[in-house]
Amino acid sequence: MPFPLTPGQRRRAVAMVVALTTNTSLAPQRYERQLLTQFERGELTLEQMESLLASGVHQVLYHSRAAGHPTQAELDALLTWSRAYNAAHGITGLLLYSDGRYLQVLEGTEAAIEDLYAHIQRDTRHSQVETVSRGPGPRRFAEWSMDFGYVSPHQLEQALIAVQIPEPSAVLVTDARLQALLQAFT
Repeated sequence: MPFPLTPGQRRRAVAMVVALTTNTSLAPQRYERQLLTQFERGELTLEQMESLLASGVHQVLYHSRAAGHPTQAELDALLTWSRAYNAAHGITGLLLYSDGRYLQVLEGTEAAIEDLYAHIQRDTRHSQVETVSRGPGPRRFAEWSMDFGYVSPHQLEQALIAVQIPEPSAVLVTDARLQALLQAFT
């Protein structure tokens, strides 16, 4: 059985990891920094952190049309369910809505993401579900079990164009959530 670390030992361990990896390809990204912070606070054990890092992150970026025009109450219900489901299954992400269209990124273990995405593809609230990107990648939305935002139809179109071209810098996106999405997929 591993011995418990003191708060000082946790702090020093995190500082050493950061110092050893600074300016290297191993430097902690947002998700890894969040885990290190939780470890430093004593919220995660070393074994839990190692397990979370080893599980890998799978991402799906898709867009779809809403079946009809969902009311605010229907969107709120969808978000309430999504946030609870995602938190229980280690899924994070971002859902954007614009004039009857959804743009969403989901990230978590491959099994959890593929199960949820299959459910979304069968969900009668969606039509014309189209995968934009799918595969492994770093966790970018770790702080959101499911963030949500409204964007203009023009911004949504710009984001879809930007994630599909090699040089997205030519596309101007001003919404902070769309910028986060583009940084994750470009």
